[in-house]
Amino acid sequence: MSVLNSNEQFISAQVRLYQMMSMLLVAILTAGSCLATGYVLGYVASTEIVISSVFNLIAAFAFIMVWKKVALSSEKSLPLLFLSASGIRLVLAAMIVLIYFFVMRDNAQAIKIFAVVFMAFYLMMLVFDTWFFIRTEKTKQIK
Repeated sequence: MSVLNSNEQFISAQVRLYQMMSMLLVAILTAGSCLATGYVLGYVASTEIVISSVFNLIAAFAFIMVWKKVALSSEKSLPLLFLSASGIRLVLAAMIVLIYFFVMRDNAQAIKIFAVVFMAFYLMMLVFDTWFFIRTEKTKQIK
């Protein structure tokens, strides 16, 4: 078995693990947000939760696909990828928030709810990404 083949297997396994764990985290955040908004507000803030869930799922799946390509082709570029992906995700998140604020500008309550829900999803996914890729790099160094 060649080193490259072993590396490809490791990266493919990490991609599958990341996809599974990120979907699970988004599902937990979605359920938690439904429970929290239902308890605090008396109704589920479904639009805000769906926007947050979909954004984070798309961002996570796009990032892991780019990570896989970079990890297979140019491993030394991974730090730049982490920095640029975080920046792009931040800009896209800000755009989503601004669009929502503009569309719902007459509903201050909905804007507050969206800001809290979206921020919770964003921060939890940021923490997850950081933990996952630090763990991946440590695991890779051990092998």
